Amino acid sequence: MKLYRSLNMIFLIIFITGIALCFKYLPGEIPLFMQSPSRRVFTGTCFVVLLALAIAGFFPHKISKSDNEVRNDITLTVINLFGTGIFLFCFVMLASYCGLQMNYMKGIVLIVGGLMVLVGNFLPQMPYGSRIGFKLPWILKDKLCWQKTHRFAGYTAIPFGLIQCLAALVVPDNHLVFLPGIGIWIIIVCGYSLITFSGKT
Repeated sequence: MKLYRSLNMIFLIIFITGIALCFKYLPGEIPLFMQSPSRRVFTGTCFVVLLALAIAGFFPHKISKSDNEVRNDITLTVINLFGTGIFLFCFVMLASYCGLQMNYMKGIVLIVGGLMVLVGNFLPQMPYGSRIGFKLPWILKDKLCWQKTHRFAGYTAIPFGLIQCLAALVVPDNHLVFLPGIGIWIIIVCGYSLITFSGKT
């Protein structure tokens, strides 16, 4: 369990080591979707996010605001999933500059699709009022709306994630897969939550 709690700390140490060894090979700007942050900004932002997740992994009860062991395990799992996603994203983005030939956009799409499948297994179990989840105003107002929304989000995240992974392998332009794929899923979930809430009022 200690290793599981330390997963993001391990990612952070690997990230720091990798950046220390490869920083000089990175270009001055990192092409990132529609922006190109400097290598210092990109690596610094990734470091801060991984550090925050590493610290949070030791205090899941503070985030879940509960002493319930199951609830805290779910929170820790989600934190680790976010950390894994960020770490893999950084690896895919920077690997090509260190001599590894990779299609970074395809890698990102596959990572996000895989994480959607994993997150889909945990969303239906998210406790009402948790810090993690869909937190639109009308969802937070009603416990039943929260439960139905996260159950629906979990069930739909899995097929959307699988479709995104398969599409990444066959569609030449992975930008057409990534943004519409996850964007459509979020819009559908938010729309469902609004319909659910409206049906009760």
